[in-house]
Amino acid sequence: MLSKVITVAQQKGGTGKTTLVVQLALAFIKYHNLKVAIIDTDPQGSLGKWFMIRSDNGLSETNLTFKTASLWGAQYESKILKQDHDIVFIDTPPKIESDARPAIEAANLVIIPVAPSPVDFWATEGIIEIAKKAKRKVLIQINRANYRSKLISKTHEYINSIKVKAIDTLIGHRQIYVASMGEGKTVVEKQRKSKAVDEIKKISEQILLELK
Repeated sequence: MLSKVITVAQQKGGTGKTTLVVQLALAFIKYHNLKVAIIDTDPQGSLGKWFMIRSDNGLSETNLTFKTASLWGAQYESKILKQDHDIVFIDTPPKIESDARPAIEAANLVIIPVAPSPVDFWATEGIIEIAKKAKRKVLIQINRANYRSKLISKTHEYINSIKVKAIDTLIGHRQIYVASMGEGKTVVEKQRKSKAVDEIKKISEQILLELK
């Protein structure tokens, strides 16, 4: 059993943290046969709403566990869940710089979703600083990307400048991610083959390599 904790954090809202958590959680289950827990620490409760819609639609998954906790409580909750889960995700709220430390310290890996935007760049640095102080591994996930945009190269330049590793596969700005969330599903459940499925599968594979 891996028994690893992944915290998904970003100070700026709207970067796709919750979407990333659920897409990866189901990818780990479907493609890697892992038992996964997801912890919602965001007062908005988007992760919980997704899980409720999923349950209401009869989409039960024996290898998926959902819990809620405060940012401080997530440290304790993740420790308990690690005992019988391979991967534990902590989904965090935006604007958490002052409170992020417990959720980051609980993690083996911190993933920071970043859209190709200077505003996202600025919001990233506080989380990176906390993770580095806690000596936690950090990966940046470029999210909601338009592959033809000139901002993609600027995003890579920024990531190189702060000396943090990025996940090789970008997540495109695709409607299927939003649509699947609204149904309590993920792209790997809605589609057998697509660019979105390929993205999530490749990202899950790289993350598992990073966790070894």
